[in-house]
Amino acid sequence: MIIAGDIGGTKARLGLFEQDSEKLRLVVSARYTSKEYPGLEAIIRRFLEQHPSGPEGIQSACFGLPGPVVNGRVKVTNLPWEVVQTDVAECLGTTKVRLVNDLVSTAAAVPALGPESLTEIYPGNKETVRSGPCLVIAPGTGLGHALIHREDSRMTLLASEGGHANFAPTNPLEIELLTYLQTKLPHVSVESVLCGPGLFNIYSFLRDTGKGIETPELAAALAAEDKASVVTRCALDGSHDICVQAIGLFCIILGAHASNMALNFLSTGGVFLGGGIPPKIAPALAKGDFLKGYLKKGKCLNRVEATPVYIINDDQASLFGAGAIAATL
Repeated sequence: MIIAGDIGGTKARLGLFEQDSEKLRLVVSARYTSKEYPGLEAIIRRFLEQHPSGPEGIQSACFGLPGPVVNGRVKVTNLPWEVVQTDVAECLGTTKVRLVNDLVSTAAAVPALGPESLTEIYPGNKETVRSGPCLVIAPGTGLGHALIHREDSRMTLLASEGGHANFAPTNPLEIELLTYLQTKLPHVSVESVLCGPGLFNIYSFLRDTGKGIETPELAAALAAEDKASVVTRCALDGSHDICVQAIGLFCIILGAHASNMALNFLSTGGVFLGGGIPPKIAPALAKGDFLKGYLKKGKCLNRVEATPVYIINDDQASLFGAGAIAATL
């Protein structure tokens, strides 16, 4: 038996897998609210109480967590946790345990994703060799990145904390956004605009600078519900223009950032948008604002034009990727 986990700042999903003929089969999975637990080990114990692993116990384990993993230790982003690999191993009774960045576990699943798990939002150049590096960018509770480097038959998964790089505006409106956020935040990173709270930062900028109107109805919804969810819903149904503007600006900035990263790594194998936000705003991403940002690249436009972009629709991709890594231990 293998145990794997996709641990986020909001939700944690754990699963038990069996390996049969070199294929992983998910036996059972469960979701938990991360903030209701003091640490990963508490969630593991709860999961195994509900879903015992059987008499043979756990053979290996891998957990994808938000934050950089250094020497088997990670201070989890957006949670007051520090997770230590040896402590998790002791909890599970096996030495075959690996902690990885959550985007590394998502990246591990990408090569096995079928067409049913992906939505193509830009085809790229079909004649381009698709065996090159692949890039995963995941806006959700935060903004994660990972690279799949492929050479011959070998695949290397590389973690990144690129979400904490400086936000780079590309036009006068985005420069205004940067200036506005500099009065609110000690450091304006690309994550400050490309995540759930970042979407509300964009909305607040439009509201506070008079570029959009917040109605009393909208203000009440924002006070009662998750703010990013409200902005997304009202943008997609077109009920509030300020929300439509916010999602449009979010998509343009995401497109520009995606092509910046594609150039950094020459990711001719494709850009894959993971995390919780892209599947929810897929109609907005397909409308054209994303491509306005993505294809604005001057003399290196041909490199970006050749690179396809997909949305990962499978919300269990990171869990299966963690299982795949555990199976190699």
